[in-house]
Amino acid sequence: MRPNSLFGEEAEPEREDLLYAQVALRKPLRREFTYAVPAEFRECLSEGMRVAVPFGSRREVGVVVGIDEECELEPKKVRKLAAVLDEEPIIDKSLLELTRWIAGYYACAWGEALGAVLPASLKREKGVRKRLVIEAREGIGESELGEVIDRFPKQHRLLRTLLEIGEPVELREISRQLNLSDAPARSLERRDWVRIDKVECAPDPLLGPAKKRERPSQLSGGQESAVEAMGAEVEARTWSTFLLQGVTGSGKTEVYLRVIERALACGRGAIVLVPEIALTPQTVSWFRSRFGEVAVMHSRVSDAQRLQTWQRVRRGELRVVVGARSAVFAPMPDLGVIVVDEEHEPSFKQASTPRYSARDIAVVRAKEAGAVCVLGSATPSLETWNNAAEGRYRRLMLTERVGGGRLPRVEIVDMCQEKATKEGPKLFSHRLEQLMRDRLEKKEQTILFLNRRGFAPVLWCPGCRETVSCSQCDVALTFHRGIGRAVCHSCCEEQVPPKECPSCTRPGLRYLGLGSERIEESLGQLLPEARISRMDSDTMRRPEDYERVLDAFGDGEIDVLVGTQMIAKGLDFPNVTLVGIVSADSALHLPDFRAAERTFQLLAQVAGRAGRGDTAGEIVVQTQTPDHPAIQLAAEHDFEGFAAQEILLREELGYPPHGRLIRAVFEDESEAACCGAARDCAATIRANTSPTDVLVLGPAPAAISRLRGRYRQHFLLKAPELNAGLSTARSILTRFAADNPRSRITVDVDPVSML
Repeated sequence: MRPNSLFGEEAEPEREDLLYAQVALRKPLRREFTYAVPAEFRECLSEGMRVAVPFGSRREVGVVVGIDEECELEPKKVRKLAAVLDEEPIIDKSLLELTRWIAGYYACAWGEALGAVLPASLKREKGVRKRLVIEAREGIGESELGEVIDRFPKQHRLLRTLLEIGEPVELREISRQLNLSDAPARSLERRDWVRIDKVECAPDPLLGPAKKRERPSQLSGGQESAVEAMGAEVEARTWSTFLLQGVTGSGKTEVYLRVIERALACGRGAIVLVPEIALTPQTVSWFRSRFGEVAVMHSRVSDAQRLQTWQRVRRGELRVVVGARSAVFAPMPDLGVIVVDEEHEPSFKQASTPRYSARDIAVVRAKEAGAVCVLGSATPSLETWNNAAEGRYRRLMLTERVGGGRLPRVEIVDMCQEKATKEGPKLFSHRLEQLMRDRLEKKEQTILFLNRRGFAPVLWCPGCRETVSCSQCDVALTFHRGIGRAVCHSCCEEQVPPKECPSCTRPGLRYLGLGSERIEESLGQLLPEARISRMDSDTMRRPEDYERVLDAFGDGEIDVLVGTQMIAKGLDFPNVTLVGIVSADSALHLPDFRAAERTFQLLAQVAGRAGRGDTAGEIVVQTQTPDHPAIQLAAEHDFEGFAAQEILLREELGYPPHGRLIRAVFEDESEAACCGAARDCAATIRANTSPTDVLVLGPAPAAISRLRGRYRQHFLLKAPELNAGLSTARSILTRFAADNPRSRITVDVDPVSML
């Protein structure tokens, strides 16, 4: 039964032979709602169409997922559809079935799963919204910043950022980056300090002139074998999943291009998923150079652009889609191949409902379409590696770099052996300094990697040994010297660094640790003649910023590029001969069973940026744990050795791929209520499942135990496989969430983060 009679007035049916539509709404309600179909819509209504319906006192947009001739409710209590918004189904049957599977597997509402498929403008009845851009007015500066710095910190944060950018920026995007509502922008507009304009579609910076990528006349033996194996499956229209495992620089992209060529020759389409589309303009350019116009789908284009691209793909006008994780839902007719590049990347996991894995959805969708799924990586996730080892996926290896290039030599430097200076521990080892000077003299380029932004991640009191933390989150504040503020990287709140300890009032707080801003500043003092640029989320506010810096680096206008994880992948610059990993330990000791795997992958990916031209590359890995297997084996480029060792630990502990996980996170403004809800839910699951089927670990405080003013508890459900007990536990979780609306409950199936 779908009891929607609670949401409005009773409606008399027009006649006895009414049809009834089952409508999925984008609400966290795990059921569909029944509506009567008025006579004028009976002939034209089909599953997959959008409709407007009354829901409570509001009017909502939903998708028809079923049409019935009978209804369990009394006809007079069933409300009627208000409008049909499409002339034909915009969600085909295969995508409809895929979203129903997503709703069941990832424990969300069907309407929420459908919301992941539809462009934003199709989720609203009014359609496309115009793009709002904001910029600081001319003449606004330090005086105005001083007026709001204390009384209106959110206005100060926004205005300061706009002045730093110096150009118009999309309001929605800058508000998201700074964790702000529209209110500070509107307040600044009333002060006449900023201008907010509605604009037409701006050009996508990823669709600039395509840079020519020559089509190699001859492939390597490994490339040729891979293209033939996958191309044969595409032409046979059979479902297969391949792991294309190749060392960095081995030509995986060229294999993708050749397989897509085979698909297009058969009249079939292709989807290519890349991690973080805005960071890989080179990849987009290569695909456009080979195939002409391609559909680029990512979050930083306007609603109108996204809708136009989506419709053109659905009509078959664009046969190649390149995009981030949501592009896996592109409505491509006759899909022939789905490529997931760097399949190990955690960014393929959606962080909000529905919490799907685009990599896993790609495999499921390829199976439904009779298509080939290609999972590419130099360092595959252990889940994918194990699937290949057990024969579920077919593994194809590319063991050599294109053109016979050598993998870079990796040197591990124990920073515990480096002598400290009077300012504190050394940032750069003697060896790294020596090699950077050498590269400057040779006119070669260097990349320095540190996966932490800001100047210093910790403000520490030597008296009481406490760190200065955010008032809303259980997170240490990070000092950003450029803006002179201590910032919470979880909620974006900021404050002037205190002159004395908030706990014991002792003066003289110390700034501990490293951030990319500090690396850039120290490098400028060490190598004043070097041209240095930094890429992190503080400097890359707009898609154009990525393009500008990477173009300058590619043209040789930058000697040293300092950056966070955004420079770890997708970059191919032949003149880069040195990569310095400033601290290899930053992710190694996180409370996450994947910490060693992530560290190995990150080191291998960053190391792969060097030596991609004719000159051999060198890697310097600075660490305080030089004997850790993840670091040692990454230095030896030995993925097989690392995977074999790590898989044994996972098997012993029952973690993926030798087990299945569901993580439940409880949040509440009351610590007692949060703990009580988590405890009650865990007890209910224990009472209704067997410990041999499902093991409940916890509840316990989450690694970040307070976030944005809400306390957090979590527990893990661990099972040897996806069994009936785990399905029962998942159902209990979803029912408990529906019955306990006070506490915010997140159900994360196959989680990739334990934080």
